[in-house]
Amino acid sequence: MALQMKKKSALTGTTKWVEFDEDTKIQIVGIDSPAYQTALERVQRRINRNDARFEQGEVGLVDGEKSAHESHCMILAQFILQDWEGVLDDEGNKVAFSKESATDLLSGNIEFFMWVISKASDFAAEGKADLAETLEKPSPATTGKKSGPAKPKKESSSISA
Repeated sequence: MALQMKKKSALTGTTKWVEFDEDTKIQIVGIDSPAYQTALERVQRRINRNDARFEQGEVGLVDGEKSAHESHCMILAQFILQDWEGVLDDEGNKVAFSKESATDLLSGNIEFFMWVISKASDFAAEGKADLAETLEKPSPATTGKKSGPAKPKKESSSISA
């Protein structure tokens, strides 16, 4: 079998509204977002670099270091969550969407954190399935001739002998 190039999802970069519950809607981007993937890789490299400062059996923290979970909440809020409707604070007041409030909500609610990852993954998978379906559809049959207006034929002259 020959090596084939795969096209990226047509939905990369597009958003989708999904219902968290009957009162709350969340606008997300697919987890295959290049910006999200890059940020996630950067966080992992930073964690590895910080871990490398310690010897085997040594435990410690680097000044200003954030946990993997805190970092993941920040990048989900920055690159996956785009907006929301119906999010309330602990006193029942509406919370306006911002990257900071999204980070706080993700950090404080593991159910919501997991739900966002699940829905963003589903959205990315939908895009890949749609793209695969589109690529599998056969092109309409043609006669092999170029399309466009017909060109007038030149009159040919023939010489009879």
